[in-house]
Amino acid sequence: MDDSRSPEYDPSPDPRRPDMRPPAEGPRHSATAPPSRRRSRRRSRLGWILSGIAGVTVLALVGAGVSWYVLSRPAPAETAAAYIEAWSSGDYAAMGEVATGGDVVAAHERIAAELSVETTTASVDTVSEDGDRATATFTVTHTLADAGEWGYAGELPLRLVDGAWRVEFSPRVIHPELSEGQTLTRVSERNERGHILAADGSRLDTEDAAGSVKILTGSVGTVTEEDLQQLGSAYQVGDPTGKGGLQQAYEQRLAGVPDTSIQVVSDGEADDATADEPTVVGTIEGADGEDVATSLAPAVQRAAAQAIVGQDKPAAFVAVRPSTGEILAAATIPGGYHRVLDGQYPPGSTFKIVSYSALLDNGLTMNDTMDCPKTADIGGWPFKNAHDAAYGEQTVTEAFATSCNTALVKEVTERLDSELLTAAAEQFGMNAGLDIGLSSTDPSFPPPENNTMLAAASIGQGKILTSPLQMATVAAAVADGSWRSPVLVTDPAVPDQPQPRPVDHAEALRSMMRAVVTDGTASEAGFTGEVYGKTGSAEFGTPQEGEELDTHAWFVGFQGGADLAFAVMVEGGGGGGSVAAPLAKSFLDAL
Repeated sequence: MDDSRSPEYDPSPDPRRPDMRPPAEGPRHSATAPPSRRRSRRRSRLGWILSGIAGVTVLALVGAGVSWYVLSRPAPAETAAAYIEAWSSGDYAAMGEVATGGDVVAAHERIAAELSVETTTASVDTVSEDGDRATATFTVTHTLADAGEWGYAGELPLRLVDGAWRVEFSPRVIHPELSEGQTLTRVSERNERGHILAADGSRLDTEDAAGSVKILTGSVGTVTEEDLQQLGSAYQVGDPTGKGGLQQAYEQRLAGVPDTSIQVVSDGEADDATADEPTVVGTIEGADGEDVATSLAPAVQRAAAQAIVGQDKPAAFVAVRPSTGEILAAATIPGGYHRVLDGQYPPGSTFKIVSYSALLDNGLTMNDTMDCPKTADIGGWPFKNAHDAAYGEQTVTEAFATSCNTALVKEVTERLDSELLTAAAEQFGMNAGLDIGLSSTDPSFPPPENNTMLAAASIGQGKILTSPLQMATVAAAVADGSWRSPVLVTDPAVPDQPQPRPVDHAEALRSMMRAVVTDGTASEAGFTGEVYGKTGSAEFGTPQEGEELDTHAWFVGFQGGADLAFAVMVEGGGGGGSVAAPLAKSFLDAL
């Protein structure tokens, strides 16, 4: 066995065995190098290898630590993005959480209020880092109420604080032109105001306009401190603004958009932004106001006003175009409020147009006859006719023309019920808002609770309350064949108007309304031409024993071939045929 290949073989001399010497030559050793040098070289190579491995290990560990540090170190871009995102959402508290320095929340809330900021859109553009400092550039756009958009660019200074990046807040962060103790405010300059026009394009909002027209148009006054809360930041005390009527209802359209400037002011001087040479940091161009067009026809308006101007009792006259529902005239005396739109009155016998329409829809024919006694007891209540008249047997047209109450209440209680009469009333616009482009009262038809109330409602009494405007649309519906909701403002168009509602027996109702003028209760008024109508004397007030109630005088109708319907009412005027019908004649004669 070769001992030199044994694991226990050691070629070095053994001091305990001096007689042992290595062989002169062998297969594993250099022939020229001494054994000690050979051992040294082997050990050097091993040390170099181990040192290399250790070095690589150290470098790897150091590199991992550096990589972890670099990857986990907070980035200024993240802080800038969080700040800008919070600004866009209006979360000022979140902005303050990533900032250091001043009161972020108070400063932003103050400026947002001063400028009336509705929305903000901001974005980070660039981020540059230099040691423990960084700078982010941003772009921001504010939408200001009643003005529009205003945008600008700025910078966010950032600093590393306790291992976290923070925005170094100051007023300059909000806007680059701001310094300590300064804020932003806005100043508005009004542009030319629009006008209110008649159907022919002429102005209605003039100083010499008639009183009825001025109630409709309203006026232009000046803004007060009390007005500012409702009008908003586009206004300042002393600015022009609409007061009542169309001027107020269409203020935003008529006033237009003011020219707006954003100015730098010292804290506490926002209300004095027009002081000496203010620093203007932004402007938003406004626009002139737009006109509001109405359907009023000046000639028809004058005729309506002249028809009632001599009355010693309050009165109202309204004219509409049956084919469109447009209001052509609306006159009222005296002033105070517009009785055409806001008056609330029982319609009396003018409502019989609706009642007969319901009867014709539910079995009554023009060939039927009706009995008109002096009185008719309905549910224990005695109904009677004007002047205690009794006409006996009549045709349907005759009963309508003479305005017989007793014949009607008997037919209604036999053929109709509360639901059917209510449906007929609503077909002609009752129990719904009349959106004419200006505030007006709604006509009301409470469903009758029993036969007595059903009979009272059928002759326009009971709990019914309506306006001259609504009753003019009833006459217009017969003229046209469909009920249309009335409208005053034509530009801008009034949205969501109801569809026309057909009146199935309009032709029969026309012949009945014509008989009122030729042979009935309005025959003494002296109408000329093809006029159709219905009189009404509506009782009101609380009855006293042995006394007759006062009555409002009504007449509603239309002129054949003229696309013109109307209603006239005199408060406490008495008889519709003797008082209201002659006023309608005067109106038509003046056209």
